[in-house]
Amino acid sequence: MLTFLYHRVFTNDKQNFQAMKNIYNITEYLPVRYNATLKQQQDRDMCFDFKDGILSTTVKEAFLRKVNEITKGGKTEWTICFIPASTRDKTKRRFSKLAAAFKEAGYSVKENAVFNEYDTEAGHINGKSSNPISSFGFDKNAVMGQKVILIDDIITRGKTFNMTAERLESLGASCVTGLFLAKTINPDWDSHSTYNAEDYEPDYNDYDDYETYENYNGSYAQDVEGWSDQDIDDVFDGDPEAYWNID
Repeated sequence: MLTFLYHRVFTNDKQNFQAMKNIYNITEYLPVRYNATLKQQQDRDMCFDFKDGILSTTVKEAFLRKVNEITKGGKTEWTICFIPASTRDKTKRRFSKLAAAFKEAGYSVKENAVFNEYDTEAGHINGKSSNPISSFGFDKNAVMGQKVILIDDIITRGKTFNMTAERLESLGASCVTGLFLAKTINPDWDSHSTYNAEDYEPDYNDYDDYETYENYNGSYAQDVEGWSDQDIDDVFDGDPEAYWNID
């Protein structure tokens, strides 16, 4: 967890993580626990709508523009795929309209390159795997030799994306670029996360008072998975039970 936080670089809307994957986002998502400006509330609503399968003209056109920017107008060497949601129904609802828009624009879209082998929404009953892609299936033939654009709604820590991207590359994808509607921002982290890792070697003792593990003792997210109080506040809006619904 700390490695991810300390070794990321934000440059406008492009993020370079330790794994050196290219990651783009269209807007930002401010967690609900923070007071939002009008623009931030509109962006929140846009993210919630997208999760529910509502594809506005604004969001559709933003995705199309960003993909055109990434591919530099080329289409034949690129394949567009999606990171599945927690269930098959959610995945279909969330991405089917966007997939259709990309197809109409002439892109190669492989909706089942990464798919739900089984639903994970009942994780709070059966126990949840620490591997976020354990329920994913992969179609090797869909990505072999292709440059892949891997799309999802919101990126916070990047674990699911990085693991999915690495799997696709192991199956023959020549490279994987992430594209997200939004990246999560946390005002409490600004001073720790907006720097060039090549120019700064962090003193980990500086953060002793930042990561705490007290407020959510007894929860699976903290006691088993090791999420800090700050992570649960940021990612799950202070509700550790929301861990079971993470996509």
